[in-house]
Amino acid sequence: MVRPGLLLSLCLLALGPVPALAASPPAAEARAYVESSYVIAPYQVEDFTLVRSSYNPDDRLAGAGFSYRSRLHPEAAISVFVYPAGRLDPQVAVDRGMRALQADLRQAVASGIYADLQELGQEPFPLSAEAVAAKGANDIDAAVIQAIAKAEQVRGEKLRLGLLQVSSNQPLHSNGYLFYKQLHFFKLRISANQSVLPREAFDVLADRATRDLIPALEVANVGGCANATLYVDPDAAPEQGAIQLARQVTLQNGYNCHASTGDADIQGRAAKASVIEIAYEAGDWKSQ
Repeated sequence: MVRPGLLLSLCLLALGPVPALAASPPAAEARAYVESSYVIAPYQVEDFTLVRSSYNPDDRLAGAGFSYRSRLHPEAAISVFVYPAGRLDPQVAVDRGMRALQADLRQAVASGIYADLQELGQEPFPLSAEAVAAKGANDIDAAVIQAIAKAEQVRGEKLRLGLLQVSSNQPLHSNGYLFYKQLHFFKLRISANQSVLPREAFDVLADRATRDLIPALEVANVGGCANATLYVDPDAAPEQGAIQLARQVTLQNGYNCHASTGDADIQGRAAKASVIEIAYEAGDWKSQ
């Protein structure tokens, strides 16, 4: 039988460097939790080509935007927005992000950009089929493996829409997708004229675009978040301590935090992607 400590050690080795453990929160560090975030958008993902990138440093908390076009369906307009969310519980983050997305839509209607807005349904949207976790040698192993698999999941929601674009007087199919990963929101909006693309075909394209683009875009964070401290309940049973530690290490690695741009290999990534640096001020991440 594999000992719980041995399984956890193997898991942690696979996950990467382990942050320090602490029984109580450490004193605040001088280094900001996130000093800079590098938003990395590949120039080409399957049949989707990056046609435009945008970022306003005077409005850095609004994040960066990217427009893609499909070679197979150039009639569809695809936009991806990446903006800071903070260190949040993943489901709390997605719920908060979806409320903001719906509020933005209502504001666009109030501003005369859209009319006849119809929300046709909202549902969870997995980026891939949920993997079946490998079985452990015992119940403790299985619980640790399950905790890691659950912490690795990227949570997201899909909102199907119908609306009228006022400027062109064209009715549009439109979908919005919202995800939380790497301490940021990833929002994808896709629209196409209803006269050009049937709804069913549009939904197939929209789902495929999301499952191709969202995993391909990423954010590399640089700052104090690379030196996280993990907390394990000192009164927890060894099995529960192993689960707590495995989950926290997995979440920490998912934040994609690095001590320097060199560690994040930013220069190496720039050859095949648009890389936008969001340089934060000291107080932007103070609550993290």
